[in-house]
Amino acid sequence: MKPFVRLSQCMIVKDEEKNIRRALSWGKGIVYEQIVVDTGSTDRTVEIAEEMGAKVYHFPWINDFSAAKNFAIEKARGNWIAFLDADEYFSEEHVKKILPLLKQIEKDSFPSHRPHFVRSMLVNLDDNGKAITSGVQDRILRNIPELRYFSRIHEHLDLVGGGQLYSCDATEELTVIHTGYSEEAYREKNKKERNISMIRKELEENPKNAQMWMYLGDSLLLEDRLEEAEEAYLRGVENPAAFADITQQDPGFSSLLKVKFGRNVDSDDEFMAAHQQAKDAGCVSPDVDYWAGEWFFMRGDEAKSIEYFEKALQQLDQYEGNDPLLLSARLLITYQRIFMFYVKQNRPVEVVRYGVLLLRMEPYHVEALRELLLLLKREPGEMETASATFDFLSKLYDLSVFKNKIFLLKVSRQILFSALGNKIESLLSSEERKFVAEAGDIF
Repeated sequence: MKPFVRLSQCMIVKDEEKNIRRALSWGKGIVYEQIVVDTGSTDRTVEIAEEMGAKVYHFPWINDFSAAKNFAIEKARGNWIAFLDADEYFSEEHVKKILPLLKQIEKDSFPSHRPHFVRSMLVNLDDNGKAITSGVQDRILRNIPELRYFSRIHEHLDLVGGGQLYSCDATEELTVIHTGYSEEAYREKNKKERNISMIRKELEENPKNAQMWMYLGDSLLLEDRLEEAEEAYLRGVENPAAFADITQQDPGFSSLLKVKFGRNVDSDDEFMAAHQQAKDAGCVSPDVDYWAGEWFFMRGDEAKSIEYFEKALQQLDQYEGNDPLLLSARLLITYQRIFMFYVKQNRPVEVVRYGVLLLRMEPYHVEALRELLLLLKREPGEMETASATFDFLSKLYDLSVFKNKIFLLKVSRQILFSALGNKIESLLSSEERKFVAEAGDIF
């Protein structure tokens, strides 16, 4: 029997005329229906959605995302639902994978263990379209009566009455692109105070909800209300056993240290007491040690700073979590700090190691290449032949690319490494030589 898949696309919206067209476009070729639940738009959102053939329903906003999403689910007739926000979409490449994946799930899985949702990656973009953070989200779900959203804000899927949830990990195949976390979008939607108010309401009803305290801290941090954010994070981490999954505490401890760093009111002992609390609780996030590195770097204790930065990098190599990591976004500057420290310490092995890491991330990092070449130039015989240095560079750069040859030639000449410069120059075509000659003083 052929697997049956009928995919409904659902979303809840308010004043999304800038996004609604794209939001309804990505699924046009694969979805059975598109359901838009409007919670009070005053712009052209509803008009555009209806023009594009979506079924539009109206739901009065009651400060409860789960209530609105569950209303949308009740309108869906497909046996699977793709529930993305208006500022989220799948790329064309990933759209093609969705129906085959769902059909495979229907074909292969036992009914009693059939996944309730499909887990995908989510990438947040800034105003310039650059990826700033990533994480894991559940945006495709099975349409069954017992599966619904819970919590007013930071809503999550669960089974009515409890029970075991099953998921399909498609993080290698599917990625949701999210534009709504850019600062501009955040300002336009005026989400901040609304979110804080909704989270506080949740906490009034359940003050022991550690995860919700973390969410409150995150929202206050976005408002630069650092003292309040710190208090919220402290409430969140005071009882690690309150987390359903121990790894959920890691972002909270990382954010607590971030706030302490930002406030800069603690002594080293007080800051490191919070760091130790995170370690004692079993935190494995590299960001915990990263913030310790930042703390000591700010204090001018470069040796301690590098010690913690290197610990964080070691943990990053072994990290298997899905939470967005600040260290990942700041790898380049972290490598650069460690590299320059070892240059000053005259530690050649470490200089080469971090110099290579730097150049792999930023091939045209002049300072890194300059220091590496100065180090290699001192090796016996290299001043005259540059043989080993040339071989080393050929592993880092494609020497058939003109831009690479010009960059290497320029730095070689700056540090008076003539043997290397001659080797690079010998690779130039007659046209490239002419360019170098005309460039004159630049080289």
